[in-house]
Amino acid sequence: MNLYVGNISPAVQPAELQQIFAGMGEVLYTRLADKAGTGSTTGYAFVHVPNEERARTAVATLNGRELKGERLTVSPMPERPGVVGAAKK
Repeated sequence: MNLYVGNISPAVQPAELQQIFAGMGEVLYTRLADKAGTGSTTGYAFVHVPNEERARTAVATLNGRELKGERLTVSPMPERPGVVGAAKK
């Protein structure tokens, strides 16, 4: 399940974000969004956890938590249906 994490301080490093969420249980991956070609972050990230239970725990524990002077916003992302098949001509 994917989580959106917003209001991330530019001082936060990807490894720090990974570590914070790993404290809630298994994390499949984290992706801290960055501005193309600049090396600076955009202030949000995506975190993928294995199931809904871990997602609920992370949201309940980390939403509103202060990290390097900013209060994180953590929320579940709605599942997006994949493409089932291509249209036939």
